[in-house]
Amino acid sequence: MSLILRDVRKTYKDPKELIVFEKLNLNIETGEIVAIIGPSGSGKTTLLNIIGLIDKVDEGEVYVFQKNVSSMTEEELANFRNENVGFIFQLPHLIEELTVFENTIIPSMIRDKFLTKEVKRRAIKLLEYVEVLDKNDNFPSEISGGEKRRVEIARALVNNPKIIIADEPTSNLDPNLKFSIMSLFKKINKDFGTTIVFSTHDYDLLEYANKVFKIENRTLVALKFQV
Repeated sequence: MSLILRDVRKTYKDPKELIVFEKLNLNIETGEIVAIIGPSGSGKTTLLNIIGLIDKVDEGEVYVFQKNVSSMTEEELANFRNENVGFIFQLPHLIEELTVFENTIIPSMIRDKFLTKEVKRRAIKLLEYVEVLDKNDNFPSEISGGEKRRVEIARALVNNPKIIIADEPTSNLDPNLKFSIMSLFKKINKDFGTTIVFSTHDYDLLEYANKVFKIENRTLVALKFQV
């Protein structure tokens, strides 16, 4: 089991208390592709941040790869997250002053503080894998939106994470590009066994998921299960 959420409660105070989730439960098996849907403002990004160990819950328990992360310190969470979770954010998060290659190795630099030959080789192989190796020395301003998304996927993979969290990964992409990105996720899942959790407004993308959950009434409802 990759992930278990048990009776999770999450609130924000802005300034009054806003309950985002109440008694939310979720089980994700290792190697699954899971889609999270729901209307704007329902909490999709918040849920992904909880799964990805960016946000903490107010109540309940969160288990990631059999570890109860609810009781971890901030430092322990940061280390565990960097080693096990890869992120792809809704808006581009490439650093404009760094090349494609330099952007790709950032998570490894955070983890190890220095650049090894092994990391360099892995970054090059991943850029080739996502089909942007020819943009290796380019800066983000010099590549297309679809290429930026592929670079972000390579960066998410560089530490060989067990799970990838993708928040609206095809937003602002044209139809051909969005399907090519989802096909790449499917390939990653097959080749590396990586668990993938993504949010989307686009129901055309649900065919790529093994499970689909909808955020409804502050909790999750399972919509589709495939074998």
